[in-house]
Amino acid sequence: MIRAGIVFSSLAVIPALFGWYQNWLGLTRPQEINLAIALLVSFLWVTELFPLYVTGFLVLFLELVWLLPAWGPGAPKTITFLSCYFSETILLFLGGFVISSAITSYGLDSAIARFVIKKTKGSAFLLVLSLGFATAFLSCFMNNTATAAMMLGLVSSMMKSLEENNPLRKSLLFMVPFSANLGGIGTPVGTLPNVIGIGYLQERGLEIGFLNWMGFAFPVFILSVFALAILLYIVYLKKDKSGNSVFSIQVMDTDLSLSKRDRFIALSIITLTIFGWITSDWHGIANGTVALFPVIVFFGFRLLDLKEFRNLSWDVLILMGGGIALGKAFEETGLAKHFVQLFLLGDSGQLGLFLFFSILSLALSCFLSNTSVANLILPITMGLPAHLILPAAIGATIGASLAMPLPVSTPPNALAFSYGGIRSLEMLKVGGIISIIAWTFFVTVGGLILHLLGIVDFSKF
Repeated sequence: MIRAGIVFSSLAVIPALFGWYQNWLGLTRPQEINLAIALLVSFLWVTELFPLYVTGFLVLFLELVWLLPAWGPGAPKTITFLSCYFSETILLFLGGFVISSAITSYGLDSAIARFVIKKTKGSAFLLVLSLGFATAFLSCFMNNTATAAMMLGLVSSMMKSLEENNPLRKSLLFMVPFSANLGGIGTPVGTLPNVIGIGYLQERGLEIGFLNWMGFAFPVFILSVFALAILLYIVYLKKDKSGNSVFSIQVMDTDLSLSKRDRFIALSIITLTIFGWITSDWHGIANGTVALFPVIVFFGFRLLDLKEFRNLSWDVLILMGGGIALGKAFEETGLAKHFVQLFLLGDSGQLGLFLFFSILSLALSCFLSNTSVANLILPITMGLPAHLILPAAIGATIGASLAMPLPVSTPPNALAFSYGGIRSLEMLKVGGIISIIAWTFFVTVGGLILHLLGIVDFSKF
């Protein structure tokens, strides 16, 4: 792998050193260097030859020591790229991380899961459906991998009492990771592609309010989770000879060291933050600024300690910063516009680009990390004419989170697969079908809501 990485890196960089990209593709010198950097870091993101956050730093390093010095007159200032690593978008996701940490620390996640499991003991279908909605809802504000791990842990004792080929066991192993994937699209902080897409849009002066995002994304994931439960019932639970009865499930006891008062305070802070995000269009305070509220309150009043602060996913923030900085270079050098003109994408309508980029993003995410796909595709959408950027970027962003046919498609998939009892072919069948169903809901229901909200205009193909 290291040798292959060196070879590919050389193939990406050497043409830029000798000016070959200029001759082949008609690029300017800054565009040529920008392309070389993009090819190199895209390869590193896809292969994870370096840790992802290191590649995020590499983007900034190459832009500062190679791109800017070669730019000449008119070069942007270094702050143009440095600011990408602590932008409003980064603050938004930082606030999401703090809320996620608080949900876990104060046992709010397991409390929700325990309530769901205890209330649906009579029916396997209702258990699977309710577990799916609980997982998806938590994934709106928590990392989807952490959510899947927590939910699978809650029902692991039950799964141990079931044979590997038991229909209920298979249904649980599919419902939890797929619901975690689907729930991530529900809010701007739900998953990395959402935040990366919002970051690119903000750089172009385009914004979708927190409430507007939830307005089109919530119906999509709710319908998708419900469709997934029906699919699992048809494929597995309907065939269960035991009558679909649910075995007794052992759930974790409440942490007695946490008082109801502590839980109430934590829940109140989280609720106020979410309310602040939802109403940002009314009070005018940016979502990134609102995200500072839980950071200051939780750590300022020692509701979370230094250990939790150090355990926040700072590496993910650096990765996101690298992706945003790469997109900023595409915009500043004009490389994105060049590719748009090269492939004649600017001649398409909003609906056509919405469909095209959502399909392209979904197809690539079947085999690559959805974060990598977002970083690969979103910079190209930024080169479109202004009225086409929003539908193309939304399509690419959501499409990246809807692909789940293989164990390698998403970390929750791989986590569920590690429990054993499901084959790759089974995941391909169920995951492939629900990916198509979720995409259909997204481009129809989600697209219609986007149109009705006036965010995009799909009157022309």
